[in-house]
Amino acid sequence: MKYLLDRLSKSVKHLDCLDNTFLEFHDEYSRIEEILTSEEFEPIYKKISLELYAGGKQTRGNSKMARQMILGDVIQYIFTGRAYYYASSSREAFSNFIKLLMYSVNKLLILDTITIDPEMRKKVLEALENEFEDEVLYERDGDKEVAENLKESDVVIWTDAWSKRIDHFIDSLLPKTLGNPKELIVYAELLRLNKGYIIPLLLTQRVFKGATSLAPPDFLLLKTNKEIYGIEVGYEKEGQSREFSIHTSIPTFAVDLKNNMHNRCPKCGENILYCDPVIEAYSSGRLNEELDENGRISCNDCPNFDNGNCKFSNYYGKVEGTGFNGEDLEGKKYRHYHASCVKDDTYQYYGNPRSIFENHSNEFFAQIPEIDGIENVED
Repeated sequence: MKYLLDRLSKSVKHLDCLDNTFLEFHDEYSRIEEILTSEEFEPIYKKISLELYAGGKQTRGNSKMARQMILGDVIQYIFTGRAYYYASSSREAFSNFIKLLMYSVNKLLILDTITIDPEMRKKVLEALENEFEDEVLYERDGDKEVAENLKESDVVIWTDAWSKRIDHFIDSLLPKTLGNPKELIVYAELLRLNKGYIIPLLLTQRVFKGATSLAPPDFLLLKTNKEIYGIEVGYEKEGQSREFSIHTSIPTFAVDLKNNMHNRCPKCGENILYCDPVIEAYSSGRLNEELDENGRISCNDCPNFDNGNCKFSNYYGKVEGTGFNGEDLEGKKYRHYHASCVKDDTYQYYGNPRSIFENHSNEFFAQIPEIDGIENVED
């Protein structure tokens, strides 16, 4: 991600340099800027600028401060707005593009660590404060106070002390770290499944007909038989999808990641990531060859397995004990865990404790990209 963000910042600096130079030496350019910064238009100018960076998460009447959405859009612009030029140059380039996308998804999921790691959260807040003035970073009223309290607090998500106010504030600092990875993985899966041409509309929040607008789906699928489908990520936007279909006659359906990926391990609180062997198999087109009879990639024979200590290996089942939030785990409930977090734990089996590692280590598996909801679309 470092190289990508560095180059992106150079584009912004380049534009800023052009703007400053023409403001100083070109009369008409300067006159236009005077119009835009006039008493009449400047409030509009500033309001529009909030769509490029807004220091918080808050609804303001009909407008929003949605920094998490803006940061997420920047990430998606890299992959769906520019990097595809490289991806389309050859099969090898496409494979490398998918590899970059998946490792970047892992990085985005790791950013969510500030919800369960107070020390890392404090480092992030202090780093941001060194880069931004308070009036920009903490543009929403009360955010500065929330930040100061969090720097001295051990509060973590999934606890009573983790308020909605804290949740909104932390969410505003991150590039949509739960929705963004999901949308990028769905994008990668739609490309891999090869059911038609994929047009990403992730950056297009509205499509216009004159001054009226509609919210489009996240993707359009163009079939070679001239059929067109809209694809929405997530099952919560039926009304929005229905409205789009009514006005455009394009049938729209929802998809989502299988097994509620990406899962937060209840034992440690961190998100479960994709391992290197899965990323290699997936990006090279070999994923289906690696699946066992249950449609999974078993970890048992992997050289990185290390007796269940691999940090990427999954266990899906019951666990007794205490979670990262200090509460008892729901011993009768099947959930996704890091295998390394629970391999030494037990669960109740007919009234007796049963070892997870001894009885289920051969069932530990690697997370793979999979989506529900597109099975009935013919290739």
